Amino acid sequence: MSEDRVRVAIVGCGREGSALLVDFATRPFIDVMAVCDRDPDSPGAKKAAQFGIPFVTRLDDLVARSSEHDLIIEVTGNPDVKPHLKKALLEQGNDTTIIVHDLVARLILSLAADAHTLVPTMHPTDVGIGVRIDEWSELGPCEIEDDDADAAG
Repeated sequence: MSEDRVRVAIVGCGREGSALLVDFATRPFIDVMAVCDRDPDSPGAKKAAQFGIPFVTRLDDLVARSSEHDLIIEVTGNPDVKPHLKKALLEQGNDTTIIVHDLVARLILSLAADAHTLVPTMHPTDVGIGVRIDEWSELGPCEIEDDDADAAG
């Protein structure tokens, strides 16, 4: 991420995702790097073409270039997509791209649409840091090195 720009990928380009794409494409501090939807005729596919933004139909094609993205905003409504994204980024060793939490995605969508209410949830099981509790055991142990303790001891 540069200091004054954010590189974003959008997954899911139906009604919500295409509105988000249009809003983001007009903001000078956002670079929409890629758009993904399984439907090549989706509203977002057409908008991506109008703005000259790369469009892919396979999630794996987007993930292959995820190091180019600061944020991935997933708005498909399909509960299988976000876990696939998380797993694929972990397998790549990509620990810098942020997959936006459902609540934050809803807030962004609501603001982009100038809505007076929060858009409905797409992922009611998306909690905390964006990992479902039943997924934690799959992530393995977390080891934190304390450099200060090593220097003092």
